[in-house]
Formats: sequence, structure tokens, C-alpha cells
Amino acid sequence: MHGRTAVGRGTAGAVLMATVLGGAWANPRALAEVSFDWATVGDPGNAPDTQVMDKGPVPDFTTGYGAVDYSYRIAKQQVTNLQYAEFLNAVDPTGGNALNLYQARMTTSSLGAAYTGGIDFNAAAGAGAKYSVKSGQSAYPAVWINWTSAARFVNWLANGQGAGATESGVYDMSLMTGGFSTPPPRAEAAAFFLPSENEWYKAAYYDPTKGGTGGYWQFGTRSDAAPASLPPPGTANSANLGSGVGSGGAATTLAKTGAAFDSTVDYLTDVGGYSSAKSYYGLSDLDGLVYDWTEATRISFGNELPIYRGGSWRYGEGYTGASYRNIYSGAGVPSYSWYGFRIAGLPEAPPAGVVIDVASGTVTQAQAGYPSITTADSVTKTGSGTLIFDAVNSYAGPTVVSAGTLRVASNTGLPATAMTVEAGGTLTLPQDARVSLGIASLALADGAGGGRVDLGAGQVTVAAGGISAADLRADIIAGRNGGGWNGGSGITSSAAAASGGTRAVGYVVAGDGTAQASFAAAGDTNLNGSVDVFDLVSVNSAGKYGAGTAAVWSQGDFNYDGVTNVFDLVGINTAGVYGRGSYFPPNATAAAGINAVPEPTAWGPLGAGLVALAALRRQRAPRRVAVW
Repeated sequence: MHGRTAVGRGTAGAVLMATVLGGAWANPRALAEVSFDWATVGDPGNAPDTQVMDKGPVPDFTTGYGAVDYSYRIAKQQVTNLQYAEFLNAVDPTGGNALNLYQARMTTSSLGAAYTGGIDFNAAAGAGAKYSVKSGQSAYPAVWINWTSAARFVNWLANGQGAGATESGVYDMSLMTGGFSTPPPRAEAAAFFLPSENEWYKAAYYDPTKGGTGGYWQFGTRSDAAPASLPPPGTANSANLGSGVGSGGAATTLAKTGAAFDSTVDYLTDVGGYSSAKSYYGLSDLDGLVYDWTEATRISFGNELPIYRGGSWRYGEGYTGASYRNIYSGAGVPSYSWYGFRIAGLPEAPPAGVVIDVASGTVTQAQAGYPSITTADSVTKTGSGTLIFDAVNSYAGPTVVSAGTLRVASNTGLPATAMTVEAGGTLTLPQDARVSLGIASLALADGAGGGRVDLGAGQVTVAAGGISAADLRADIIAGRNGGGWNGGSGITSSAAAASGGTRAVGYVVAGDGTAQASFAAAGDTNLNGSVDVFDLVSVNSAGKYGAGTAAVWSQGDFNYDGVTNVFDLVGINTAGVYGRGSYFPPNATAAAGINAVPEPTAWGPLGAGLVALAALRRQRAPRRVAVW
């Protein structure tokens, strides 16, 4: 599922693939398949906005928009002249225009260039080539589009483009018996659709990072201040919208020219032309250029009329933004030169086996074309570069790191997957923040240059049966590399390697077989992030100290020599954290504190703890010679 995908064919990554259309008519040329640059809108379950709709000449003072409890995708830009002309040639090859999908003012208007669209019609042209884009206007938004034409475009997409039907699939157009008919509802499980009002509003104004807890901006540029009226590319807070208010609320000064309105000037600009002025989810032209149709309606004079959102080149700040909500005539009546549309759809399911190749450098999963992976039979990371999983991924299949590095930057980045790290591959967690992963199983390629897991400052919990205690210990010893924690294979920790010998990797295997490997300090028998007297009691209760019998981490073998003795106690003292509370890094600023451990010049509190423990041992085992 790449960021730019062709719709209606299931082929990810296509931009404009040539497709010869079938049918009863002779097509003299190959039509291009329409594709879109998608934004994935996640963060399901967000609260609605409290903004009141109080702008415009007929505000309705409603509120509560933007709440969506599912993920979806929406086009980053509006449908262009090029895309709409391809649609016209596909569904109206002879130019009969029986569905009124083409308006004459798309070609010319007695009102001037400002009111003219960017699509020419030539009745003498061959079948399938009647409609063409005006020079230099391919990337301009298609205008003079009413709600009905937009809905038919969506049906065509959902039916595979080409000779796909326009009258059904998503919207039942047989219900549109007149220009003021109520727009039909969306079909269940439709793959493509016009955005609902909440879907459009969320994609435009919601920001899950605003204020640290999430919220809404007043404008679609992640700003509460009105965008500046500037020509493209403008600034991060600008748009193709006018300034000043004249007759009927129309702007007196236009963004494209910075001058007074002149009907002989075409004021449209390329979609996405304001390259740095985008919403949180990456949508462009939300405050200007042309308005977008939504699925919502409002009753006016007894008719259910479609709601539009956004802004336009002809009007100013008072006719755009989160609090502007309006209607324009009937769904099937002629539109105007500041109305267009963008489409939305369900998230595209990734192919059965997702393979993400990062040849070099470092990219996030979104940059690699996978904003979130929710379904996949398997996920394989290839290439020598680094891929960062920093979103919520919930697929059920196994994960393989066959080459390079897969860095998991959040607790939700990796699902309960069967994880395999092949020779030359690395699974890594952050060094400066604690990430905890729960996986189904863990398998590392053996030997020099084998699979490697770098726990950083985090931990990995493996479900029962997902790794044996012997394999887990062997992997940790390989990663320990004699105490440097910089092994080229096995389970290691860059945070431990940077600690100057004061940190390590610890492990615990529970009675039910669940195994945990964690960045740790010597003495932390239960890997809870602190070393205290209860850990000393655990070591004592194990009865391994000085016995010379095989011991594990939870029994006091903190240096991995297989037994528990005085050298392990030295390790506790060297860690310098006994009785000092949590040593885990609480956040990204804690990395510098990994080395900030008091010099072990004296046994201090640990000595007192050992003395108390020795007394306890004498009480419990009077016949045994006490070593502590």
C-alpha cells in the first residue's frame, strides 16, 4: 500500500497506467488510469470539535463535527482537469453528454476567463477523444462540478474505471429524478466515496498532537490564524483565497495576482501548489482554490441540499475555515467555477505478503508507503537501510528482518508477531526511551553475523513456547560479547554498551514459559526497573550463592558465568542503583543519564542490605556457614 496508488485495479504504486478500454465503440487512443495521492487518516475514536458554525451569510450554528471511529483515506488534492477529462472520455466517448457530466462553461463563458473551466470539447474529434485539457491547466482543479457529477465519478472509480458504470456501485443515481432530489446514501462497504462531513472535517482540521492531547485547528494549515492571501507557493499558512469583502461577500483582491478582481483573468492554480500549507494528514487546498462537496445535506426551502466545505479563490477568510459550512442549490443543478471535489475511500489492504525494501538510509513506514499495516499474511524487511515502525501496526502474520535494520519506535509498532531475524538483519529499540514489545516468538540466525536484537533501553516479552530458556540465554551471551554488550549477533543493548559496564541485559522465564529479555542493572532479579532488598531476598531464596551449581539471572548470575558468587555482588555495587528507585529512562531526555551513575567507591546502602540479608540467612539456615 504505497502513498500514491492507482484506484480500481488493485495495483499499488501506479501513477497513470495506460489502459485500453473495451466497449462497443472504437477507441482511437489508450486512456490513462486515474490515480490519486492518498492520505491515510488514522487516530480512530477522536472526540468531535466544539467549534460552532457561525461564519457566512447563513450560518446554522451547529457544532460537533470531526469525530470518526475508523481509519480511512482521502485524496490529498482535488480532482484535476486531467483526471476529469479522462473520466469524460471513458464514460461519454461519443460526446452525447446524456448525463450532463460536462458543462459548456468548462470550455468557455461569456462572463470571462475567471468563470471558465479548463476542459475543451471538440465534437469533431474521434470517439473517446472528445474532451481535452486546456494548455497549462492539467493540474488545475476541475470546476463547474455539481454533486451529482462527483457522485457518478465515484461510481466509475468503484466499478473499475474504463467502461465502468456511473449509475450504481456507491450511489444509486436512479434516485436522482430531478435537480433538487435528495442525494442518495453511500452503499455499505464502498471502496471509494465522497467524504462524509465528519471525514472531511477531521482530515482538514484535526491534529492528534495539538496541545499534547489532540484537538482541532481553525484552518487546514494547522493554524488558528487565517491563511494569507498569496500566490503559490506561498508560506506554511497561505492559500488561494481572496482578501477584502465586496458585493455578495466576494473578495476584492485575489491571491493569484494580488490585485483587484478582473473577470478576464483565470484565478485557478495547480492543486497542491501551496506545497508547505497542509493539514496534519497532508491535505492541500483546504482553505482556498475550490470548495469540496461532502455527503452531508441541509434542508433549505424543503429540499435536502448538499453541504460543501473548504474555501475558494473567489472568497476570503469569512467564507472558509472550520466554522464555515454552507449549501449551494440542488445536487443536480449546474454548479459554478469555485466548486470541485476530492474523493475518499477505505484503507487499501496491503498485499498478502508485504515486502518493504529500504536500500539505504533511514525511512519511516509512512515514507515507505505503509502508514499503518493492519492486515498482512507476512511482513518482510529487506535492503541494507533502516525502516522505522512508528505507527500502530496490528497485522497478524509473521515478521522477518532479512537484511538491514527494523527499528521499532513505539510500543504499538510491532504486533504479537512471530519474529525472525535472519543473518545480517537487526531488530532494534530506542536507546533513549523505553519501548516494550510483546511478540509471539523470536528466532535469530546463529553464528557470527547472525540475527541481532538490540534492546536499547527497552524490553521484549516472548509468549510461552516462543523461545526456549536455553536459546534465550545463548542469544544473550552472544550479544554480551564478553561484557561489552556490542555483539554482532544475538540479543544485545546499545544502552548497556554505552553505560561503561553499569548496565546489562537481564532475562526471566516464567513458570508458564513466557520469556522476557530487558535492558537491566545487575541485581534486578524481576526486571521491574529497581534494585532493592527484595531482589537480595530472591537471590538468597534461590540458594545458589556460593554453591557452585548452575544459576540464571533471576537466581543471581548477573555476569553470565553460570554461577552466583561474590563477583555478581560486585556487579550489583558497580551498577550503583541499589535503593535508588527506577533506573529505566522515563523519556527521550534520559539517555544522558544512563552513564550518570555514582562511582562505586563504597558499598553504602548495598552493604547495609547485604548485612541485613546475612542476618536473615543465619536465622533461616543456622547450620549453613553464612557467606554474606
